[in-house]
Amino acid sequence: MASGLPEKTPPPRLLSRERLKPDTLTPSAFQKEMSLTTKQRLARAKKLTLPPIVQPQAKCETSHHKSSAADPQQSLFQPCPPEVVFQNYTPGQVCEAPVLLRNRDKVSHLLRVTWESSPYFQLVGPDEVHRKVPPGLHTTVRILFTPAENKDYFHKLVCITEREEFIVPIRAIGARAILNFPDQLEFSECPVKCSTKKTLLVCNVGNRTAHYQLSTQSPFSVIPATGALDVGDTVQVTVGFQPLKTGDCSTSLAVHYDTGEDTHTSLHARAVDVPIELDRSSVTFGKTYITLSNRTRVRIHNLSDITAHFQWKAVDTQGEEELKLRQCRRLCQQEKDKLCDFLKELIVNTTRREHFALLIRSLQSERAKVREDPALFKDDIFSIEPKEGEIRPNCWADISVSFKPREARVYEQAAYCDISGRENRLPLHLIGEGLGPQLRFSVEEVNIGEVFVTSKYRYKAILLNRGAIEAPFSLVPPKTAMGSCFTFLPQEGIVEPYGHKVICISFCLPTLGEFEEQFQFSVAGSRTPVTLTIKGSVVAPTFHFDVPALHFGEVSFGFPRTLKCCLFNTSPVSMDVNLHIPGDGSGQPSIGSSDQIRQLSSQSWRKEAHGLMKPREFTISPERVHVFGLGSKDIEVTLCSNTVKDYKLELVVDVDGVGKKVLALTLTARCIVPPLRVLSPVVMFGHCCLTVPSDEKLTLVNDSDFPGCYCLLPQEHKEKAAAWYSSSVPAGIIEAHSSVEIPVTLEAQSLGECSVTAELAVFGRAGSPLEIHLECISHGPVVCVDRRKINFGTIPVLEDRCRPVHVSNHSDIAATFWAEMAGKRSRWRIEPSKGVIPPHTEVSVAVIANVNDTRKFQDEVQVFIENSHTFVISVQAVGTGTTIVTDKPFAPALDLKYRFSCTPCRYEFQLTNKGQRLQRLCWSTEGFRIFRRRARPPGPAGTRSGEDSQRPRPGSPVFKLRPSHMDLRPGQSVEMVLEGCSSTAQEVKERLLCDAMVGKTKKRIMHVDITCKFICPVVQISSRTITFRVVKKPSDVLTLQYQPVSLKNTCSLPFSIVLNLEKPFLICSVDQQPLPAHSMPVTLDVGEELHLFIQFNPAYEKDLHSRVVQETLGIRFMEHPHVERIPVRGEVYFPNLRLETKAVDFGCIINDTQHMLYMEMTNCSPIPVQYHWSFLTDSQVNTIRFRPQPPKFEWQSSKTETVQESSENSQTIQDPAQEDPAQEALSQENPAQENSDQDDSDQDDSDLEDSAEQAADAEDSLEAEELSSTALEPQSPVRMRGLRQFSQMEQHNVTVQEVFGVRPLSGVLPPGESQLVAFTFFGHANIVARVTALCHVQGGPTYQVVVTGEASCPSYQLDVQEIDWGMQVHTKVLKAKVTLRNTGLLEFPFVVPNSGTGAAAKPPPAVPVVVPTKGSIAPGQQQVLEVYYVPGELGVFRRTFQVQVASLDPVEIVLKGEGISPGTTDDPPWTGGDTAK
Repeated sequence: MASGLPEKTPPPRLLSRERLKPDTLTPSAFQKEMSLTTKQRLARAKKLTLPPIVQPQAKCETSHHKSSAADPQQSLFQPCPPEVVFQNYTPGQVCEAPVLLRNRDKVSHLLRVTWESSPYFQLVGPDEVHRKVPPGLHTTVRILFTPAENKDYFHKLVCITEREEFIVPIRAIGARAILNFPDQLEFSECPVKCSTKKTLLVCNVGNRTAHYQLSTQSPFSVIPATGALDVGDTVQVTVGFQPLKTGDCSTSLAVHYDTGEDTHTSLHARAVDVPIELDRSSVTFGKTYITLSNRTRVRIHNLSDITAHFQWKAVDTQGEEELKLRQCRRLCQQEKDKLCDFLKELIVNTTRREHFALLIRSLQSERAKVREDPALFKDDIFSIEPKEGEIRPNCWADISVSFKPREARVYEQAAYCDISGRENRLPLHLIGEGLGPQLRFSVEEVNIGEVFVTSKYRYKAILLNRGAIEAPFSLVPPKTAMGSCFTFLPQEGIVEPYGHKVICISFCLPTLGEFEEQFQFSVAGSRTPVTLTIKGSVVAPTFHFDVPALHFGEVSFGFPRTLKCCLFNTSPVSMDVNLHIPGDGSGQPSIGSSDQIRQLSSQSWRKEAHGLMKPREFTISPERVHVFGLGSKDIEVTLCSNTVKDYKLELVVDVDGVGKKVLALTLTARCIVPPLRVLSPVVMFGHCCLTVPSDEKLTLVNDSDFPGCYCLLPQEHKEKAAAWYSSSVPAGIIEAHSSVEIPVTLEAQSLGECSVTAELAVFGRAGSPLEIHLECISHGPVVCVDRRKINFGTIPVLEDRCRPVHVSNHSDIAATFWAEMAGKRSRWRIEPSKGVIPPHTEVSVAVIANVNDTRKFQDEVQVFIENSHTFVISVQAVGTGTTIVTDKPFAPALDLKYRFSCTPCRYEFQLTNKGQRLQRLCWSTEGFRIFRRRARPPGPAGTRSGEDSQRPRPGSPVFKLRPSHMDLRPGQSVEMVLEGCSSTAQEVKERLLCDAMVGKTKKRIMHVDITCKFICPVVQISSRTITFRVVKKPSDVLTLQYQPVSLKNTCSLPFSIVLNLEKPFLICSVDQQPLPAHSMPVTLDVGEELHLFIQFNPAYEKDLHSRVVQETLGIRFMEHPHVERIPVRGEVYFPNLRLETKAVDFGCIINDTQHMLYMEMTNCSPIPVQYHWSFLTDSQVNTIRFRPQPPKFEWQSSKTETVQESSENSQTIQDPAQEDPAQEALSQENPAQENSDQDDSDQDDSDLEDSAEQAADAEDSLEAEELSSTALEPQSPVRMRGLRQFSQMEQHNVTVQEVFGVRPLSGVLPPGESQLVAFTFFGHANIVARVTALCHVQGGPTYQVVVTGEASCPSYQLDVQEIDWGMQVHTKVLKAKVTLRNTGLLEFPFVVPNSGTGAAAKPPPAVPVVVPTKGSIAPGQQQVLEVYYVPGELGVFRRTFQVQVASLDPVEIVLKGEGISPGTTDDPPWTGGDTAK
């Protein structure tokens, strides 16, 4: 088709569920619209609208028409309908709708219609074909719609012209929910501010569940706002109307469906005022005292038919109320902002933290205001109760209005009653006047006249209360200096109604002159304070002395003198007085003679008594005094002069609060120093011993009329003086016209004549001290020695031998001596070598000889005496013995005391030759031969190595000394080692001998007795067994357990031990801290005790099973191989049970029967066990299945034609175990069941899982064998019973609880007690079940018990149905065998009910005898029934007997044949088994 359209058009775009917004619909219109069919909806076509242009096209140059009359902004074609809508369709049925596309232009246009492929929408006619539509005409497009479900579908039809592209939407409306709301709801007249409700019963009349939302506008409301309603269900919808203003109200109730549609129900109502009013519009209270209250009543009348709710508000309108609420919130926000700013500042400036608490309290107060209703009436003066409430129709309410003023003034306030039924609030104007306390002073002005300055005065004033209320008052602090001197008590208080209060006034005025002060008392509740005026005049006091002046006269230097006077107060006021002398010095107090004689230093006597500052020489007592009014006070003035001069001063009186120098008293005096002289200026001491003090006296004379003070000055530069002098009384006081003797001690420091000058100072005397010359003659000590020669004779070598020498001092002084030996390396010494001999005393000096060889020694002792003669004493001695010595105790006996056995004992010492000649030593043990070296046969034998000597051989000494032979030069030393070891505990005593060769002389110089006690280590253990026992209750938490253990060394030697203990035990210190795993050995002294703790961790395993662990605490001794072992046992008990078995096997029971098995459950823990049973829900562990139905078997004829065939069949029947698959299956299953029955209850969970897996495998193999047995069955002529019933069983899905049960399900089992648990198994037809029962123990483990069971019906096989003996002699006993085999899973009994009672050898004629007649056959087993029969008569016979298995129907077995006379036939007889004859 030739066309000017572009060859390629863009593909149409998918619309995502486009729909047109529906117009406002009423519920009835929406219901009617949803009930229309597609054709009805097309018939009700609305006003046609032009489709919007979605994409303009470029007009082709080859277009047939160049001009167009249509608006370029509008489409050229008008679709009808503008939207294709399918509605009320049936899934699977085809719906058709035409679309007319009319050309609106005046020229022809090409049109191509296309859309995307859809499985639900089809376009009738060719697609993508250009159509030329003449002007004014239309073309028709048919749309087929095949819905799959009753739901919404959306598609679009794309129309393309040469100028534009527009779309025709396609919409399929599916199932819709429709709620039958009314189109209009009228409320008529309603009271304003009251809630009026109407309830609608709405039903979902649509064909879809409604998910909706309801909405409306104030003052209307709707409940519920959202919901869901199934098809045909109803719901109650409540529409409320609560207007705040009078007048008409109209709005709509919108229902929004989840499918996008909305319906609107028109709501109309009118709000009116009802007759509710106050009985009066204002309340005026009379004058009311503050703190008291006045109360009246206002009544609200409700003359309407509604219950009116009222609230008393503080503002007139709702707008003002909202404005006040916003203000409160804004204030709260401002406080929050302040707090935030303060916190930021607090981080930087920590000094402002004291304001933090105040700001927090302010914020909390603002929050409390916001939480309260700020619009309710609240006032501190007026109160209304109740503030809100309800008034029933045609009733009234009394409102209590109270007035409680706080100040004496007029109060006015307005309250507004906001009540239901009235649009405007009802105003109530409140007026009241407050009356304050009536308080005043009894006298408003007080004149106190003249008062003395600084004197205390007291007055009283009376405060009167003329009112009926209490009058709290408080003093206003005065602001003037004079007013602050007044004190009022009490300063605050309360005056009772019509009472009075006494105010005590005290004052002390410090300023002279007249005064007038006004004092104010503020009264709570009154604006005018109470005043009191006090005025008067302040005057000064007067004083005088009883003497005109104080004359001290002449006083000696440093000797104090005291005069007295009396001070009188002529005024009636007590005053404080200060006394002082202005002309006196300001330095330290002057020094008296009694103090001066205690200072013996030369410096204090060689200069003047005072320092740089003038001393204070006058003392006033007292300096400050309190003089009572018209009283007096005695004053003492003391002068201690340290200045030689004349005095004329004044004693000045200062009065506190009055002035300085109120009164003065004259003081006069003169100070002199008395002249002292020495009676003799030279003192002779005569002969003196050197450094021995000598005493003499010096006479001092005072010729004046005044006492004096003197001092013999200490000696200076004593180190250069020939003699030292001193005095026991160097200083003192000499009275007038007297003399004093001063003791002087002289000590000569050099021999010969000595002279020294002493100085005597006078206190206060100017110039040099008096000089005295001291002279003497000195000499040294006189000493004598008692001997000049000492002979020690023969003495042991290397040992001290002492001889005394007596030295005596015959003089009066001590003699210093020292003594020395004349020879070098002398073998003598002197003790003491120096010392001091007191006067007239004898001292003993020891001369000690210590020779080092066996020869004669000689020397001289020189004794030197300081400042005297020297003495010489000759000494001699001869040495004997040995010079071999040891550095440690060794000879003549060595006690090694206690040693550990099995441990080498070692004693080391040093052997030294302290003689002057070479010595060759040889050691041996008494009683044992000497071992000699092979290399040097003549010499002494050597010792063995230390390793060989550690353990003595039989016949050898325990102790050995190494080395045993040695040569020692003079002064040479050798290290000796004594070693010994004993394998047993014993006491060893041995003697060592030492022989020495000195020159050519050999002699025994030493023998040593060795004693040693070998012992074993012994440790005393506080407990030989350590046991921990932890009982874990469900609420307990396992914690570490500790037990103390102490180890004490009770043997005679210290030892070191190493402790070893395996986990879960640990060794801890006294503070219960674990010791390191490889800790160092611990040393215990004799009698020392080591305290430890053994730690046990009861949670060393994570399960909840009770457990016992036992380890050994090993104590290993470092010094001995002995090891101590202490058993350590830990017991942890949880709530545990001991189950009798871990598997309960019901075996196989008959279908639809119930069996019960019991299992014993014992509480093996020491605490009660709380348990409950459940079944494991894991489908992989629990298996409940049904056996597949076996094929049905038909009866087969077992009649045989020949005896040979029957014998072959008999052989086949008699050996069924080789071919019977059921028996093979049972042989595989039974061992698994037996293993399951024999499981021990103590096996772990893994063994239980293995046995469960084996049982499951056996069941699978059994099922496989049963299926395979059906294929082999037709090969054997056997008969199966019970299978028909088995094949007719239905298999159902059953739960564990429908198959197994446990009783009891829960309980509490006391310790040590047992309980039987009953397991129930219901045998659903042909079921095979294996589940796991769980026994949950609170605080303990969960136990698993495998419960298995099967159900089946008895099934059996008979190998023959009839026995045909053929022709047999009628008197002969015929025999046959019938095999009864149990092919099922149940053991069943069998019985032959009609068998003969005769013996098998002689059965009665014509009566079959079957042996045995009854029994029981296990699964897979068989029973051979022997049949004996005698025909008894000639001819054909036919007899039957029955075999009944369990409760199944009996089965008949036919016996037939023909009785003949003997010799009639040669055919062999037939039997049913291999025993036929």
